[in-house]
Amino acid sequence: MKYIKLILILLLFGSCSTNKSVIGLYGKCEKKYLACTQIELKSDKTFEYFIFMDVGGGTFVKGNWEQISKDSIKLNTFEQPKNPSTTYSGKVNPDRIGNVKITIRDLELPLAAAFIVINDQNEGKAADVNGIAELKTQEVKTITYHYLGQKETIKIDNPNFNEIEIIVRDLDLNAVPRFLTDKIMILDNGKLFFNDGYSLKKTNLKNRQWK
Repeated sequence: MKYIKLILILLLFGSCSTNKSVIGLYGKCEKKYLACTQIELKSDKTFEYFIFMDVGGGTFVKGNWEQISKDSIKLNTFEQPKNPSTTYSGKVNPDRIGNVKITIRDLELPLAAAFIVINDQNEGKAADVNGIAELKTQEVKTITYHYLGQKETIKIDNPNFNEIEIIVRDLDLNAVPRFLTDKIMILDNGKLFFNDGYSLKKTNLKNRQWK
């Protein structure tokens, strides 16, 4: 029994020390900076993510963080998308032959000028002001849309659908991410790494650039 208590105490202290080593400010901005990125991981398991750009100024988002392993954390902003995933509905119109009608929109408006490609073809078509594009094909296996730097491919279960409506997930089009959903970041040698390899080095809290 004594050994079990000792093991539990060691595990508890190990967990606390790991959390303490993670807590803090990451990213030091130079004097008279034109761009700056910082993330503060707080002891109450919340975070603040700050980005400053010469054009647009500074802004930040807030959320919760969770340590999921010794060298990785997961971030979720307080604000989450109302529509987190893209869905579609389709039907077979017997009067439509040799082409497919695709309507693309989000929860509020049509995605006018979204570029639509079917079946990974080299050519596609831009949706009109109503979010509609008609393309020649005998069957549809996949639909890929490109919109303001965003890209997503939707797999169509029934290749015979020739009228398809796509409701696109809430797109995050801001320079500063509005939503972070289960965003994984890697910790290594006092640095916090993004997916693209960009990293922020841990720094003194006095270097924080926002109030």
